[in-house]
Amino acid sequence: MPHAHSDDALTLARLLQEPALRRARIHGGRTAAVTRLEWVTPWSVAATEDGSLAGVLVHAHAEELEDAGIDVAAAAGTLARREAAALLVDGHRPEHGSPDASVRLPLATTPDVVPFAVVSRLVADLALARETHVLRYGLAVHRALAELLYRGAELSALCSQMARMSQRPVAVFDAQGVLAALEQPGRRLVEAAALVSAFAEQAEELGTAGVPVELHPRLAEITIAGRELACVLTPIVLGGRHDGWVVLIEDGDDPHPHDLAEHRVLVEQAAPIIGTEMLRLRSVLRAKEQARGDFVHGLLHGRFATVEDIGARAAHYSFPTRSWFGVVVASGLTTAADADSPTRLLGIAGEAARLLPEQERHTQAAMVGDVLVVVREAARRGTMGTPDNALAAVSDYATALHRYLGRRKDQGDRPVRVAYGRPVVGALAIPDSYREARLAHGLQGRLDLAPVCGYQELRVHAVLEEVAASRTGRSYATDLLAPLRDPSAGELEATVLAYVSAGGNVNAAARDLHIHRNTMLYKLDRASRLLGMDLRQAENQFAVWLAHTLDLLADTAAEVDRVVRPV
Repeated sequence: MPHAHSDDALTLARLLQEPALRRARIHGGRTAAVTRLEWVTPWSVAATEDGSLAGVLVHAHAEELEDAGIDVAAAAGTLARREAAALLVDGHRPEHGSPDASVRLPLATTPDVVPFAVVSRLVADLALARETHVLRYGLAVHRALAELLYRGAELSALCSQMARMSQRPVAVFDAQGVLAALEQPGRRLVEAAALVSAFAEQAEELGTAGVPVELHPRLAEITIAGRELACVLTPIVLGGRHDGWVVLIEDGDDPHPHDLAEHRVLVEQAAPIIGTEMLRLRSVLRAKEQARGDFVHGLLHGRFATVEDIGARAAHYSFPTRSWFGVVVASGLTTAADADSPTRLLGIAGEAARLLPEQERHTQAAMVGDVLVVVREAARRGTMGTPDNALAAVSDYATALHRYLGRRKDQGDRPVRVAYGRPVVGALAIPDSYREARLAHGLQGRLDLAPVCGYQELRVHAVLEEVAASRTGRSYATDLLAPLRDPSAGELEATVLAYVSAGGNVNAAARDLHIHRNTMLYKLDRASRLLGMDLRQAENQFAVWLAHTLDLLADTAAEVDRVVRPV
């Protein structure tokens, strides 16, 4: 693994390469000679202050230390406790003795007398030269990538340019860890599948799990297909929003310091440009999905009068207009308290449209409020499709959709409900299947039906739908239930419905309501007097059940019509 400061920053070893200091020797702390030097200060100043000397080279004259009665090793030990970067002693003569090699601080001595002004200027010049080099290289990188962005190049072109400049593989991951682009110069150093797997499995070690804390490029180690490689990675943060990661993969686990420094600059300059391109792509994708959603809404709400009206839009999406279609709706993806973004819901709709690709059925999906609606092709025209086969295909898709939504990590404990309508022939009939799916979905929650439910499974409720919508049905339900709904009657309606649901079993109904049997009998007797009928008789129980069912169907149908046929 590379050293902590394995880049081309100014170090003691680099400083001693200058002509004025070439006769210098490093006595202690040899392995720390690569410690970064940021500034230089004279011994007279360092000895009188108590603050930290991190990154500071302390310069001292041998005679100065000798006059003060301070041993070189002792001076180095004092500076080490204050976290100084190194100690340089000039004018050091053999009679001063050789410093103890166990000194922890990097210690360099030279027999030449080198004034502090010379050392200070050398450090300043070298540091400035490095910063100038970094600035020039950064500008070159920015110019090359910005020109590509201006010309409309996409992520792959930007990554390809980075790969050519660094001669290393470059990858871009989005915030969810999905590989957005991978480019490699010359031979392939890594395989895409292996890189994706390693990036996901080593997220904790790489520091890519969740929102990034460090916004600057950093060095990390990644194991790809059993091989340990160093990588330079940086988060893509634009306007405070984290959009992903730029990863530059080195060709070994100990890259050259100069290469590493250039690669840090490269990914740092590339991150905002790639973020800009990702923002543009996201905007384009959102616009496309919005247009697709408008098309799906038009199909669901019957905004096309003829097949010819659908023509151009259908051709754009390769949508067959004369096949068998079934509509599937799903809820439970979000709640009012959730901070779900439209991007997440659009992503769910996109994934839903790609379910069961092996069946080669055309699928369109969109969000209608907080409900996912899918238009699924159940059978192709000319393939001898039958209503039963088409219904089975829609049922299979609804089951697969429920399974997919339930497995999503961001779903949590929210229960998912999926309902579907009966298949219809032709795009113009899609609103009929949509209305049935919505009606089945509405009754699914009210009647506590299975989490995947089809309109045909409603049976009696489906048969009574037309009666519930008629004037006779509404009048019958209102007149019969009115006495039980009178405010002075208390909760008699719930009591009677529990009794009817229990098949006329008083004990079972009392247990369901958690009340005493005698209380149950009292309430039933009172309800019988208000209704003018003996609820102990089966035909009267059926009358109450029928009135309640018609009322439930009427309310549900009214809600569905407000959604399916908005004004």
